[in-house]
Amino acid sequence: MNNETEKSLPLGLKIAAGYLVIGGLAGLIWPLLGLGPNHPEFEALSIAAKAGKYFRETLINSGMLVCGTALFYRKAWARKGALIVLVAAAFYGGNAFAWGYARGAPNAEALMIGYGAMILWNSIWFYLIYRKSSAEILH
Repeated sequence: MNNETEKSLPLGLKIAAGYLVIGGLAGLIWPLLGLGPNHPEFEALSIAAKAGKYFRETLINSGMLVCGTALFYRKAWARKGALIVLVAAAFYGGNAFAWGYARGAPNAEALMIGYGAMILWNSIWFYLIYRKSSAEILH
């Protein structure tokens, strides 16, 4: 391998890392702009429950930002971290998607749509980070 090849990340990995950075930043800024959940069921939650939900979102979005940035810097641990964050984001994001889709408490159909959409969306990024060419470059 020459130096130029060693320096370049696969395009798919660059795109996935960029998504993680942008998605993480957006997720961290979103609640600060008052654009977070505002449906009556969320507003009715206790302060502790709201804090827990915000903490979870902050943790996931911080993980996305850190792992995405670390992928650009070729940190081997970032690949595994990004895959874990993507699974967590799909799991918790499916419920949030369903609440937004249903504009309130989701029924079974809305939950299936929410989880299906999030699993498909995060599968794209998971694949780009997981594939062999990405693993080889981050050894």
